[in-house]
Amino acid sequence: MMNTQSLACKVLMPAYGIIVAGSILENLLLGTDWFLLGSVIGFLWLAAGLVGLTLAVRELRKGEGYMLVESGPFAWSRNPILAANLLGIMPGLCLVLNTNLGILGIAVGIFLFFKNVGAEELELEDQFGETYQAYRERVSRLLPLPSCPEN
Repeated sequence: MMNTQSLACKVLMPAYGIIVAGSILENLLLGTDWFLLGSVIGFLWLAAGLVGLTLAVRELRKGEGYMLVESGPFAWSRNPILAANLLGIMPGLCLVLNTNLGILGIAVGIFLFFKNVGAEELELEDQFGETYQAYRERVSRLLPLPSCPEN
């Protein structure tokens, strides 16, 4: 069975790799100027993402792999761990590491998420049946957008 960890690896490893490579290229090889305010904003953004990640992981552990978790951050997003990474931690890290090229890592991560999440959803539907179908209809895939129940 595909689990959240394998989806996360497929999505996050390449994305974080691009962010780190962009930072190395821009800061060490090209010697770009550091932007202090950007780093401060980035640190706060990163911290918010880490809080979201911590809350999502804590809620996921309550299910212990045997039940569909629908509470906490999972009440707003079917993938709050990836949302915290893609929309919180990664943008904050790009600002802290002073990399514009790292933004490509976020774009790659979002692309890989939408490319791979369907397989995980099919497996969850097989495992949890109508319960997962109802959850999928009620909760957004990544962001809690009320106008987009199908996302």
